[in-house]
Amino acid sequence: MKKSLFLAVAAAALLASSCSNDEVISVPRQAAIGFDTFVNKTTRATDATNTNLTSMSVYGYIGDATPVKNFNGTIVSRPDQSAVWTYSPLQYWTADKKYFFTALSSPVLEGNSHYRYTWADALQTETAGFYGSGTISFDNTAPTAASGNEDLVYAYATKETPTEITSDPGTVQFTFKHALSRVKFTFNNVMGSNAYVIKVYDLTINNATATADLTLGVKDPVWENHANTTVLTMRNSYFTPQEQTAVNAQSIASGTKFIIPGQSTLNITFKVDLMLGNGTVLATYNHIGKALPATEFLNGHSYNFVADLNPDNIDPDNEMFPIVFTVIDVEDWIEESAIPVTGE
Repeated sequence: MKKSLFLAVAAAALLASSCSNDEVISVPRQAAIGFDTFVNKTTRATDATNTNLTSMSVYGYIGDATPVKNFNGTIVSRPDQSAVWTYSPLQYWTADKKYFFTALSSPVLEGNSHYRYTWADALQTETAGFYGSGTISFDNTAPTAASGNEDLVYAYATKETPTEITSDPGTVQFTFKHALSRVKFTFNNVMGSNAYVIKVYDLTINNATATADLTLGVKDPVWENHANTTVLTMRNSYFTPQEQTAVNAQSIASGTKFIIPGQSTLNITFKVDLMLGNGTVLATYNHIGKALPATEFLNGHSYNFVADLNPDNIDPDNEMFPIVFTVIDVEDWIEESAIPVTGE
């Protein structure tokens, strides 16, 4: 019986831990409002990291009863990856006030700026604390927008000043959270024979969500208003190993794509070459629209879908049968007539 390709999924949260080494220095009254950041752990070049995050948009309120907006998308940056974040015009702390900050960023490595932020007129707080404010709209459409190549991170922080400011209240420290989910794919060569090498390439995610909105203000915000779908193409250069091949009992791993979180059953399309060990391609198999397990994709979680490519499923249309040998018989000798031999 023909067996279908099965892809299992393993999920890992992108966990964060932070430690501040900022030194608080006594300065005169009217100390400037400064910022510092930390980004959750990550592994890929296009992920937001403490290294490549060089610019963020900051939104801020003063007060919680009738809040006043004092930072309205202010660009806070650190040129040349400096440790000091700067902005202009500079603002200063006011005594006896509560401050609420929300920051957004996305690395500029592959286009960027495919999100929009909408202010919340009323300050959004929970009894447990402040978890940011406003609504983020993200466009993951390919190839005109993010195309699955852009990380999106957000952060929030609060600060309360004393009735009299006699020393610098310190920097506003942001720990950024990944707003999207991240997916990758691993293909195991379990052909069970050292005669074969497999190559996986031209992988696409066919039905990723194109646009959605994330309203902040709660500890674990959920994406809403999912609309349309888009096809996300995995760059062949992102595969490991780079030649995208695996011998028996070895694996091929794709790069990663960022997707909008939510309940989804993604499907993928990819090609597989079945090759002999000398590189000769015996056949190319097209796997079209293969459904992945239904998954609740969560903000800041990374998912690895793992598939075994074996003789039962490498060819999506036909079952493969091993070449086997048997011995039917050994022919008897054909006895010729006796040949007389004379003594001459």
